[in-house]
Amino acid sequence: MELVLTPETLAALAPDEQVMKAGQKLADQRHWQSLGQDEEALWGECQGSALYRVCVDRRSLKTSCSCPSRKTPCKHSIGLLCLAISEADRLPATKAPEWVEAWLQRHAASSTRQSGAQRQSAPANGEKGGTASAEQEQRGRQQRMQRRQQRMLRGLERFDLWLSDVLRNGLADVQGEMLRQWEQEAAALDDAQIPGLASRLRTLTTVPYSRPDWPAALLRQLGRLALLSEAFRHLERLDSGLQEDVRQALGLSLPAEELLTRGERVRDRWLFLGQRLEQRDQLWQQRTWVLGQQTGRQALLLQFAPGKQQAFTEQYPLGCEQEAELLFWPGAYPQRARLLEHLSPATPLPSSIPGTASFAEFLETVARALARQPWLEHFLCILQEALPVCLDDGQQWYLRDRHGQALPLSHGSHWQLLAFSGGYPLTFIGEWNGEELFPLAVLAPIEGFCLLQPPQK
Repeated sequence: MELVLTPETLAALAPDEQVMKAGQKLADQRHWQSLGQDEEALWGECQGSALYRVCVDRRSLKTSCSCPSRKTPCKHSIGLLCLAISEADRLPATKAPEWVEAWLQRHAASSTRQSGAQRQSAPANGEKGGTASAEQEQRGRQQRMQRRQQRMLRGLERFDLWLSDVLRNGLADVQGEMLRQWEQEAAALDDAQIPGLASRLRTLTTVPYSRPDWPAALLRQLGRLALLSEAFRHLERLDSGLQEDVRQALGLSLPAEELLTRGERVRDRWLFLGQRLEQRDQLWQQRTWVLGQQTGRQALLLQFAPGKQQAFTEQYPLGCEQEAELLFWPGAYPQRARLLEHLSPATPLPSSIPGTASFAEFLETVARALARQPWLEHFLCILQEALPVCLDDGQQWYLRDRHGQALPLSHGSHWQLLAFSGGYPLTFIGEWNGEELFPLAVLAPIEGFCLLQPPQK
């Protein structure tokens, strides 16, 4: 009944380094009493300024603690996990106390509430009043959507005129006052209720003068935005999957109940390979990449939080594999998914994972994906026998495949990646954005799985 997690996984679960260090100090039995575990949970009472009750769900790694900390997991939860990993025999197998069972029941009820709503999307009991109310609500929803679409179309007309002016004036001097005009245009898109397009436009303001060939790169990205605008104005001509992708790219989110009924459910043993945290507009976006061991499906688990200190609702066991059910958003090339149900406890990754043998093979898969869905922004790259290469005293970094072909790594220092390789090929796990690779983790010959840059909290 030992909890099988790696130190890297535990470090990724902690909200920050301070909590991790404080939790490690609590991984001593003298701080604990009433320790125990069963197939579903770990629990104990930690003596601090008061006696705090701590519980961990073994499958989802959700935690509960009676302490007043706003950080999740708190140091007491991390301490219990550290103790369970390092001294599993200190947690005897026993019957869970009532307070643990009560928390597990509440947690299970919360996890299945949305799923239950999905299965009962029809009016309850078939009552006439319920049917009338549902029809009325549906009409109101359709009317609101029609009003929004008209507002979006007006916003896109303005955007197309602005984009034509930008291209007519040229991209030679995109700075200063001109970039402020770009921000004003993004704000106008927000007002037109097109947040997805506004966010993509704001991202492009970082491209000018960032690289020698920035005008060509900026022009390509502006072309994708023009294509997105054109696609929405001729939505009825597209396949149903691509229609969904266009709506999502513009910021028309799919209601939760629709996602649960229309999304594709995939059960597999999923490998949790890497995670990246980025700020986009006023939100923090966390991207977690997983790979299906049997299906070979790649999935992107997206989470958002309003502030950097705001905890994300889900914690994922990086560096582990776990049987689970994922729900994919509908689309022409389904990539984004949500973890619906944990079906087994997490265990460490195997010594090898499937990946591409060359960059030519990897880029071919990217090209096929973009041919089906042109607005994908990120891709999971798993490259076997990869070797980091450093040029110009660390100013330029590349990743080379077994055939000598190379792609640029993200700006910054990658000495840690070079150290893990030791000058020998390794399995590289990273994120490709169409321009450069961002390293997430490696499978090294000696060290095994290692997170290169643990997610910033």
